Amino acid sequence: MSSIPVDVLADILLRLPAKTLLRFKCVCKLWYNLIDSSDFVNRHVDQCNMHIIFKNPIVYMCDFVTFENPSNLEYPFKNWEDGGLYIIGLCRGLICFSIHDYPFTIFLYNPTTQTYKTLPFLPVTSTFDYPKGHRYTGFGYDHVSQDYRCVRIFIRQSDDGLFFRSQVMVYSLKFDVWKRGAYDLPYYMNSALIDYGYSVSLNRVVHWSVEGDRREPLPIVCLNFNDESFSYILLPDSHIEGLYHYKRAHIGVVDGCLCVILNYYSYSDVWIIKEYGVATSWTCLCRVPKQESYEDMRPISGLKNRKGLLVYLTLVKVAYLDLETLEIMNVQPTGYKKLWGAYVFLENLLVFRDGEDVPRGTHQLRNRNSRLRKLSMIKTERYSFCFWLTSCIVNHVSVALIKNSVFVILHK
Repeated sequence: MSSIPVDVLADILLRLPAKTLLRFKCVCKLWYNLIDSSDFVNRHVDQCNMHIIFKNPIVYMCDFVTFENPSNLEYPFKNWEDGGLYIIGLCRGLICFSIHDYPFTIFLYNPTTQTYKTLPFLPVTSTFDYPKGHRYTGFGYDHVSQDYRCVRIFIRQSDDGLFFRSQVMVYSLKFDVWKRGAYDLPYYMNSALIDYGYSVSLNRVVHWSVEGDRREPLPIVCLNFNDESFSYILLPDSHIEGLYHYKRAHIGVVDGCLCVILNYYSYSDVWIIKEYGVATSWTCLCRVPKQESYEDMRPISGLKNRKGLLVYLTLVKVAYLDLETLEIMNVQPTGYKKLWGAYVFLENLLVFRDGEDVPRGTHQLRNRNSRLRKLSMIKTERYSFCFWLTSCIVNHVSVALIKNSVFVILHK
């Protein structure tokens, strides 16, 4: 085996699925170092198998083609599913979870290696605290610096609604640190979607779908990880049945292109932008009449035959949309009547090695609170002893201290 050149060996191993490669890391030290290297991990992601992630209410993983054999994933805070744990983005096989309640923990989870990384604790300042302020969170990858980034945007609108303040914080997985973004948010983002918004990453840019106060569609807000600047992409020109007939716009990535589905009460329009950033390149793939009682439709992924889309019908199911016949067929795993969300992800061999039993952000917070409680108890004990000593002197009681022990002599 040692006679095989390393580049040839790497080319052979790159053709294998992640589950097999994780077992092969035990073969020898050479294979372990090769499979564990960042170069191999990045190359494998670009040509690996796809899977489907869905929530019901905890997160499951199943095969992308057959939708069978769903497996229960082990990740932190599973007991928070009914209390504020949300998926706010997927990128290159990593899931970014966010707890929108106290202690506001954010962590990255890799379903392939079953490891996670808790981001450093990022406290919410009183200026942007709920209900006065709101938050947007996004997750993506910068292929130039080969670094995963997470962004958290704090927003607060004035009481009269005439102006707003924002603060942008960007996290780097490579350096494991939060820093202030180069620019603040130039656009106000509606609070109705902030705590539950889902971000989409494409071309080093994180995208959010934004709505107005009357749920009218607004341009897609973008954050470029290259210079941390904000921009926007205009939505396609489409016939709108009136503001009160519009429901919601959902974005996704289909065949490497940004996709948006504009949902109305009676139909849904499916659009893709063929030339990124050029609003005139929006192309309407189809208009789908609503055939069932679902809220709205969100794109999940395109298929290799380019004749259909995987879509998520909100709070109902995963379905296959035939772009030619406009037929919607149920393809979700058997035994699950309703789904809370569905996403596509790639296998990723990245292993997080610093995942503690207790996530770091919460652990730091608990340590701080524990130190404060201990300090408070010490102060209380000191005050109690001083008060007792004073009362002894007043009552003419002799007190002697010998080797940290207290002896009391009562005077008759």
